[in-house]
Amino acid sequence: MELRRAAICHECLSALRQPVRTSTTTRFAPISLYIQQSSSRRALSARAHNERLRSTGRSAPKSSHSPIGILESLLIAARSTHTVSSVDLNALHNRVSTLANSALRPDDGKLPEEQRVLYVLEQFDALAQSLIDGHNADAAKTAGADGGGDGKADNMTTATSALLGSVNARNYPAFISKASVLNLISERAEELLRHPNIFITPAILRSYVDLQTLLHRPASFPDIFHLYAHKPLPQQAAQPNASITYQPAAPDKISAAVDSKTANTALASAITAHNLPLAIDIINTTLCTPAFKKSKILRQLAIPISGLAIAPLAAYTLSAQFGEWQNTMDPSYATGVAMAGILTYVASVTSIGYVAITTANDQMDRVTWAQGVPLWERWIREEERAAIDLVAGKWGFQGLEKRGEEEGVEWEGLREFVGLRAMVLDRAELLEGME
Repeated sequence: MELRRAAICHECLSALRQPVRTSTTTRFAPISLYIQQSSSRRALSARAHNERLRSTGRSAPKSSHSPIGILESLLIAARSTHTVSSVDLNALHNRVSTLANSALRPDDGKLPEEQRVLYVLEQFDALAQSLIDGHNADAAKTAGADGGGDGKADNMTTATSALLGSVNARNYPAFISKASVLNLISERAEELLRHPNIFITPAILRSYVDLQTLLHRPASFPDIFHLYAHKPLPQQAAQPNASITYQPAAPDKISAAVDSKTANTALASAITAHNLPLAIDIINTTLCTPAFKKSKILRQLAIPISGLAIAPLAAYTLSAQFGEWQNTMDPSYATGVAMAGILTYVASVTSIGYVAITTANDQMDRVTWAQGVPLWERWIREEERAAIDLVAGKWGFQGLEKRGEEEGVEWEGLREFVGLRAMVLDRAELLEGME
């Protein structure tokens, strides 16, 4: 809206230049002068009114119904809201650093405990979730309640937050934003797992993957998975003042295997970020390792192998009972016949079940096994094939009639990677219309 300058006579101009003494002069005074005089008169009258109320024991009213009073109230409310938001962000920023330092440098000088590291990661997750949802004040209150007993650190955080709040109350904008706090949470969480004195357990690794997935920062997953298997084990010395020793890790042991749920969560995060090299690196560092294959054998074949081991003893016991019970042939001969029949039945059923499990292909979509791959290898590497199949399904065309027409550098790289893993991407006889 453009303001137009009004025409004023010389007498009016001379009257305006004179000191304000009468109501007539005040009426023609500029609007800024009018506001200044009104504010001064209102401040003096309010001060006198408050003195009178204080002398009578009453309190002053909290609001004003004048237009200028309403405008000042709105300005004060907006400034207080900006200050509270800045204080909350500063409090969260300092709280993140305090939590990370409490896990990296314990007060007793010992190695950081798993429960303390898990507590810090859970607090990071809660703070990040609150920031993403937009509840800064609730996040600051939640972060202030530390179950680990860091009362001194909390007092320091409160004092620092108050100082930063007074600084942010000025006219220039705050230098801490939500993005910077979330970035700090991601960096400090990664710093925790990379610290040589922190032993990465499956629970810590799972919590870290969930946190970085929430923050949409999966770039560190391959390095952390490799570190999980190859990181030296810290050992606390018996003497109080002795230095910490480190034992070399065994990356091929069963304990170095990444859990399949954790690997799938990380892979889903990489797919959401649409980063194909990152997804392939996650598959290589989790589902393709020898430790994962040994872990699968132990988890899924322990009970069947134990059953097959005790099968001859159970068959002999049943056969001996059958030889004593029957009366048509020699007991020892009857025992041998019965034992041979039981073992033949067990071997036949086991073989049929093994072939059925290792040759199942209903779950395959775009990635299948190449010819000549042994059945045992197909079963032991099924999770790897399923993960590559999931990646291919997300990167290729979704329509069945367009499959096999994908082009590009990434797709050709994926096809080459699939071929090197003894698999086939989009077998011709399995495509739509090629039966």
